[in-house]
Amino acid sequence: METTASLKPPWQRPLYFTLGCLCLAIGIVALVVPLIPGIVFLVLATACFSRSSPKMEIWLTTHPRFGKLIKNWQSSGAIPRGAKWIITISMIASFSLIFLETDSRPLQAIVAAIMIGVLVYVWRRPE
Repeated sequence: METTASLKPPWQRPLYFTLGCLCLAIGIVALVVPLIPGIVFLVLATACFSRSSPKMEIWLTTHPRFGKLIKNWQSSGAIPRGAKWIITISMIASFSLIFLETDSRPLQAIVAAIMIGVLVYVWRRPE
């Protein structure tokens, strides 16, 4: 792992910090929005903070809500069973809204195919 002291040129720290903050914001939003892999953005934020702000990296990896998810994902790509069910239920709810609000069958089919693909991926991950 590269430390903040070894980064050259010096403009990299603020760039990584900004990118880490952006990934953190997207990751938090993505945890409640289906089709966006929230944990991936949190892991990216952790990687960015490891290169820019050790305090933010520690805060994120020890966070009571996100820390365990990040460590599990980093070590084995694991998603807890409870999170899998939350993802599944929120995707079903989202698709129901799309189905009720959209008359376009092709759009519904595309969204359904994407959601099924995401669910297959999620449920095949270790717990």
